[in-house]
Amino acid sequence: MTKILLVEDDKTIVEALSSALTFHDFSVEATDNSEDGYQKFISNKPDLLILDINLPGADGFELCRKIRKIDQIVPIILLTARVQESDKLLGFELGADDYVTKPFSAKELIARIRAVLKRVEATAGDSKRGQVPLMIGIAEILLDQFIVKKSGKDHSLSPKEQQIIKLFLENPGKVISRDEIIDKVWGDEYFPDPKTIDNFIVKLRNKIEDNPKDPHHIITIHGAGYKLLL
Repeated sequence: MTKILLVEDDKTIVEALSSALTFHDFSVEATDNSEDGYQKFISNKPDLLILDINLPGADGFELCRKIRKIDQIVPIILLTARVQESDKLLGFELGADDYVTKPFSAKELIARIRAVLKRVEATAGDSKRGQVPLMIGIAEILLDQFIVKKSGKDHSLSPKEQQIIKLFLENPGKVISRDEIIDKVWGDEYFPDPKTIDNFIVKLRNKIEDNPKDPHHIITIHGAGYKLLL
């Protein structure tokens, strides 16, 4: 049974979600603050986390950041009443797999959970088949470890960064549009602004390129998208 850790301080939401998730054969543990949520994550090793952003004390962003320092794979879904694009982008940059805006239906959230778990299972399958290091210029890409090694330093990849660079590696030399990146990485769960993709590309260049301001590997094709040159 899939174990879900819910960190949410709204008791009404906790009760409703716990009931719906249990009905759909998920095991649910809930807490109302980040500190306890982190301790439960460490001790109970849930299969997926649902984090409210507006928590008392350390918020959901901080908890997501803290968890990603020690676990790059466990799926994280953020819940929030905030609708600003900048908040959504921050969540993805910190390593969240999905972002659900309140109000939402339990049916919608359960569909998001299943979609995220399916993608994580596919990534785990790639790792079990044996992931060899890949080179992009001077950077060594370890997709299964969510790490880029460059100039003697390790740079962690968020789940979305890992999926974007995996898409590039599967299509070297091919121009990939922003819309295609959104479709392949985010699917129909969320439609980020195309500028969000540009921000992810900047971050990937900082981790991969010898000189991020003069990229030789992740190339912009104006009016079309991006392509990877190995």
